[in-house]
Amino acid sequence: MIDIFKEYMHRLTGAFNTEYGQNLQKVVRFFAWSLSDVRDEFNGIATYRSIDKASGKLLDDIGEKLNEKRGKADDRFYRIMLKSKIAARRGDTTANGILTTIKNAFDVDVRGMKIIKHEDEPLAISIIDIPLDVAKTDWERNYLMRRIKNTVAVGVRVHEVRLIDSTKTTVLVISGTNNAIIYDAT
Repeated sequence: MIDIFKEYMHRLTGAFNTEYGQNLQKVVRFFAWSLSDVRDEFNGIATYRSIDKASGKLLDDIGEKLNEKRGKADDRFYRIMLKSKIAARRGDTTANGILTTIKNAFDVDVRGMKIIKHEDEPLAISIIDIPLDVAKTDWERNYLMRRIKNTVAVGVRVHEVRLIDSTKTTVLVISGTNNAIIYDAT
């Protein structure tokens, strides 16, 4: 309440402060008390509706509003699905925009990722070296690849999405083309 009171009193001109003094402060305190309750309630609602803090049925309700079905996803991956849907809606289809969307949606470091344009097909790209940490199962990997393919501009074909898992002693490269997912342990 104190911060709302101080902010309101600070915004009043000096003429109001000196002329009405204590009576004005009493009225402002009354409204600040009410506004403080309203602000706290809205902060509670915002926290309750946060994708990062929601779980179970509440997360399903958020997904329903975004028109994103849960499918086989657990809460952790469903949060990623919802964030990726929101990020994809922003619609920046430049190379940097695609990387930013991947970064925001899947919470991965994009510094090692590359977008390569194919020379023989000018409207085809490959997005390579995406960290695999975010997608642990085949279903999650398929979803990730579909979401990335839907992020690019209309008319541009994603030839390949290459996920890389370098957390083990061997490097696992998973390439998704239009037809198949290919596992290659090197």
